[in-house]
Amino acid sequence: MEDLINSLMISFSEALPGLVLAIIFIVLGYAIGVVVKIIISKLLGSMGLDEWFEEQNLLAAIGNKNVSEVAGTIAKWYIFFVFLKQSVELVNLITLNEVLGFWIQYAMLVIVALCVIIGGMIIGRFARNAIETSKHSLSKMFGLGVEIIVVYIAVVMAIDILMLPTTLLEFAFLIALAGIVLAVSLIVGIGFGLAMKEEAKFIIKELKKPLKK
Repeated sequence: MEDLINSLMISFSEALPGLVLAIIFIVLGYAIGVVVKIIISKLLGSMGLDEWFEEQNLLAAIGNKNVSEVAGTIAKWYIFFVFLKQSVELVNLITLNEVLGFWIQYAMLVIVALCVIIGGMIIGRFARNAIETSKHSLSKMFGLGVEIIVVYIAVVMAIDILMLPTTLLEFAFLIALAGIVLAVSLIVGIGFGLAMKEEAKFIIKELKKPLKK
């Protein structure tokens, strides 16, 4: 028992300098992250990005949050995790490094995946708004469909970034896309047929004239 306690004390004393540096790195990383967030938020805000997103009716796609604030928050936490990963490496404990290092790296991938999803939501809403401005009778339906497809693709890409299986989602997307294409084809075909109804009657009537003679 005494040997075990001595061994733990020796391990702790060896790891103590690295632990102190790790704490300093964590605090420094958070402080830098906060500063970067403020800079990015103010810079993007001064460029009028938030106003542009509001004019384009895109804020609803990201929960009515200011884009500058969202971008700043993402940058802040990414920087924090970069410093956190480095701080873990300073601690001279192999098991701790392996476990925490893996989850910190994964947390950084989650942030990247979140950026992909947010980007997909913005692009999808932008495409939807552009389609709905056409004032076509089916523009709202098509616009919503395009937005859903773009967001779905972004979600699949995000899942792939997280190294999770996406085969089933990709297969489901192909089936849904085939169904959408078939439905659109039927709608266009029926619409074209109804539009050409009178012309078709006239053509058939003209073709019947020689037969009556």
